[in-house]
Amino acid sequence: MKAKHWSFIIVAVLLLAACNRTVEMPASAIETVETDASTAEATPVAPIPEGRTVVADGELASPYPNLALGFGGGVSGQMTVLNVKAGDKVAAGDVLAELDATDLLRAVADAELTLARAKADRDQAQVQWERDVAEAEQSVINAQRAITSTVLQGSNTTIEEARTALERARKTEDDAWKTYQTPLFGEWTPDDIKLDNYNAWLSARRERELAEMRLRDALNAQGVRGLDRDSREADLAQAERKLAALQDGVAPSYDRAIEDAERELKKAQDALPHAKLTAPWPALVMALSVAPQAQVAAGSPVVTLLSLEDGLRFVTQNLSEQHVATLRPGQKATVTLRTFPETPLEGTVEAIVPQTETQNATDARFAVHIRLAPTDLNLLPGLTGRVEILTEE
Repeated sequence: MKAKHWSFIIVAVLLLAACNRTVEMPASAIETVETDASTAEATPVAPIPEGRTVVADGELASPYPNLALGFGGGVSGQMTVLNVKAGDKVAAGDVLAELDATDLLRAVADAELTLARAKADRDQAQVQWERDVAEAEQSVINAQRAITSTVLQGSNTTIEEARTALERARKTEDDAWKTYQTPLFGEWTPDDIKLDNYNAWLSARRERELAEMRLRDALNAQGVRGLDRDSREADLAQAERKLAALQDGVAPSYDRAIEDAERELKKAQDALPHAKLTAPWPALVMALSVAPQAQVAAGSPVVTLLSLEDGLRFVTQNLSEQHVATLRPGQKATVTLRTFPETPLEGTVEAIVPQTETQNATDARFAVHIRLAPTDLNLLPGLTGRVEILTEE
């Protein structure tokens, strides 16, 4: 029975070897999965037994694609400084290249001068506005006083006094005339007395004529003062309109000029830092697109970077769906690079990614990404090696 049992095992091993598939070894052995697409077969592959290690070839790669960087902010000009070359490693914030910033600095200075002038104009306009307001307020006060004076001068008291004086003068004249016409002694009056009475009547008549003249003058004066009052009221209305127009303050155009100047200054200031091209994260310089002293257009690629911010991954290729059946994110792995064969790197399975471009109707293909533990080795994209993934503890 034992002989037949061992014979069956030997035949099974030979059949598996002929199919170029995983060989089942004792529990302490390592099981290797071939990843060469040229040797892959469409026939089903037996699942990897538990407690085994999957071994596959691969290479280091960044989890991110290459990124071509250029000067941002719409700036352009002559590149005067180039601090890197292909193959250099750079840290975040390192200055990669610089443009001639003469025009940008001049734009900032011009914008600052324009803003200073706009503010000076606004201050001067404020002073003039305050002066105009004070003058308009004084004009209103003066016009109001002129109207008051005109009203007082045009009081009806003067006319009434003139009318009273005229009535009194007329009565005096009538009395004097009656005295002159009435005989003193019967029908006879001495000539000297009659002459005196006549003269008294003439005097009374002159006083009446003068009273009539004073009344006419008072009435004429009232008409003139009425016209003068209309003029004073017109002056008051004009002064009040001018004052009302000044209540809104300085003309808005001065504030708009300041706002425009501030926007231009900010635009110029924001453009200035773009004259320096800096690394956004730790990276490897893959290529240069522009030579020193060359004219660089806005947005044109200058440096191509490969991000090293999140480290490199060891990536296998062309694992079949049967081979990845036992793989899970988080499984421990050991990577041995051909460049550093004496320094194995610890890692963990991070992702299992379908390779849609290599799949066919009978056999899907997958890539396994291994996140590596921190190391002091000078790791570069493209370094090849082998990974051993422990599928079960």
